[in-house]
Amino acid sequence: MKNNLLLLGILFFSVSLFGQVNSYNKNKPFIIHKVDHPIKVDGILDEVIWSKLKDNIIEHEFVQYFPYDTSKAITKTEFELAHDDKFIYAAFVCQNRNVKKPFVIQSLKRDFSVNTNDAVVLSISPFLDGQNGFSFGVTPFNAQREGAIENGGNMGVTTAWDQVWFSQTKISDSFWVAEIAIPLSSIRFIKGSKVWSFNVARIDLKNNEISSYKRVPRNYNVSSLVFADSMIWENPIIEKSKNLAIIPYVSSISESKGPGQPFSTKPKFGGDAKIGITSSLNLDLTVNPDFANVDVDVQQLNLTRYSLYFPERRQFFIENSDLFANFGFRQIRPFFSRRIGLNSDVGSVPILYGVRLSGKYGNGLRLGAMNLTTARYNESIAPINYTVLAFQKKVFQASNIGMILVNDQVLNSPQKGDYNTVAGVEFNLLTKSNIWSGKGFVQKSFYPGVGNHGYAHATWLLYKTLKWFVMWNHEYVSKSFIARTGFVPRTDNYNLITKKTVKYDYWRLEPQIKRIFYPKGNLKKIINNYGLSVYNSSYYDSSYNPTESYTENSVEFNFQNSTYLQISYEKEFYRLFLPFAPVNLPNKDYFLGKYHWDNLHIEFNSNTRKSLSCSTEYVFGGYFEGKKAEYTAAVSYRLPGLGKRKLPRWFITANIKHVDIQVRDSLNYKIDLIGFKADYTLTTTTYLTGYWQLNAQNKLMNVNIRFQWRYRPMCDLFVVFSQNWNQVYLVPTARTEVWDAKGRNLAAKLVYWF
Repeated sequence: MKNNLLLLGILFFSVSLFGQVNSYNKNKPFIIHKVDHPIKVDGILDEVIWSKLKDNIIEHEFVQYFPYDTSKAITKTEFELAHDDKFIYAAFVCQNRNVKKPFVIQSLKRDFSVNTNDAVVLSISPFLDGQNGFSFGVTPFNAQREGAIENGGNMGVTTAWDQVWFSQTKISDSFWVAEIAIPLSSIRFIKGSKVWSFNVARIDLKNNEISSYKRVPRNYNVSSLVFADSMIWENPIIEKSKNLAIIPYVSSISESKGPGQPFSTKPKFGGDAKIGITSSLNLDLTVNPDFANVDVDVQQLNLTRYSLYFPERRQFFIENSDLFANFGFRQIRPFFSRRIGLNSDVGSVPILYGVRLSGKYGNGLRLGAMNLTTARYNESIAPINYTVLAFQKKVFQASNIGMILVNDQVLNSPQKGDYNTVAGVEFNLLTKSNIWSGKGFVQKSFYPGVGNHGYAHATWLLYKTLKWFVMWNHEYVSKSFIARTGFVPRTDNYNLITKKTVKYDYWRLEPQIKRIFYPKGNLKKIINNYGLSVYNSSYYDSSYNPTESYTENSVEFNFQNSTYLQISYEKEFYRLFLPFAPVNLPNKDYFLGKYHWDNLHIEFNSNTRKSLSCSTEYVFGGYFEGKKAEYTAAVSYRLPGLGKRKLPRWFITANIKHVDIQVRDSLNYKIDLIGFKADYTLTTTTYLTGYWQLNAQNKLMNVNIRFQWRYRPMCDLFVVFSQNWNQVYLVPTARTEVWDAKGRNLAAKLVYWF
């Protein structure tokens, strides 16, 4: 315990030691002016406030982010910002360099990736906390992308966040223009605040350049907020228009148990409401929510002993989700929203109602409170009430201290006091220079009979510069630590013989060191950078005996054309204290004891700017008492643009994962995971998406076809068809399996945002 306190002390000490002033922020503050009349968003810059842009009087010098970060941008970008009492306006004039080259655009679909699309992106942070903000981007064809910036933007932008805003673009031979309007009611901010932070990023992939108004070092994400510039409000917003949104829905779900079986139709009504308590604090309400519009999960193979992690996609849980969901680590989450309303055995469990209060109280404090109740599904799945409380207090320049309390209570349970509570406190470190980041936390679970046991704690520290990446991580979870509404998979160990789950403590140590090199001379024209890395992840039992270890020695190359190559030599060790079978071995065979093996791992990603691109991964070597070869490939193809404007409408992806395992007596097992997805975008607001997935490990196949029409901002019509099949033996003595329809579903949902 003393060592853990020492590590936490190092985290706090490093804030003051390494929180130096960001040497890149040398630009003069940007002033945002107020306009007297609303601006028409039409992509035509004929308003007086845009006259400087139109007459080329403004000269903003953007700095390259890629391929280099010390040069002036070659592609010119100009912008201007303005506001009135209801909107923030922005206008961008983007040079169309090399006109004969087509824009790099995947499709017209909303929430595009900036890694594969030409675009201009505005990032704003009203809170000056270095942690949270909002991102709005458009492509030359006016496809929109909005997202929440969380954790300082170091991990990118969460595009699941959805809000009302407006944009329009125009394309000419020498430039393209984007004009946007962001309702002040769509974002959170502190009334009367005179200073926000912002940045503008220009993604010009067709000319292989990314640049930004305020310089961002290329070893950080271009959305990192600590590198943003200051935006001064000439007339600070004193009053915010009332933020009240009522979002009812009507849906109809027709289900059939299989081919030839009749459909049963179940109409459903419900809705959500968003109420602005203050300009920065929001109340969300939901009654009988319906998630028929949610994308299907991407199937995964699981050759481990533990549960897999699937991301949250449901809209109610998205806004300010990091305030609740990012406590702890990926494998030590006190709160995991997919535990609510989703059951691994039966699928969806109805949520009766939910209420959530979240947002900012002043610039330095974030608050969150959530309460939901699920309905009784059957005799074994009782109604449950969930309560989550969280807050974060800003300290230093961009760090914070947070606390969380998660409680679930089984209602009408025959077991008196059937509850589970987890309380946690953590410190999140991020220095102003972004060189040092880290986290330290302690969590305690409470439930009948646990007493003073049931702890989890961890520390993580990262030092990151252009040349070095040095990381340290430790984790500890007690077998008595139970988080029923969280995600803590490694304490649960399944015994194949007794068919029961046994809980064990575990420790984890995870160091990594990486040196990055930047070539010079002619090699610089081909390779952007390359690195040498040593990484280890080792698990130990409560007596500090090793139970699992993975070591990777790798070399990686990042090429100037965005191609990526990594070659790794890996060593793995397992000490299995319970029988384990990654596949169905004959005669109920299993692995038990100590095992060592080596692997060669090759990963390659092609140039994503091309219409046809691919990524491949190949791992081969030992595997317990045999050998394993694992091959993964994903291919993406965007069809040439159609029509006079050459609009990119079709985007097709296909992926396959093939695992070939050889074990005792030359027994061979082959497992496939195959997926195919086709996106057809009729317009920037109308999409048709089709999925087909085959998971041979789970003997599951499914088809999902989803139509979405956003007939006005945040108002959608969804029509979704899905069909599932299971691979089964028709009779117990059969030698071959057949695909049997598990069920089908046809859902229509209409959402209107008042």
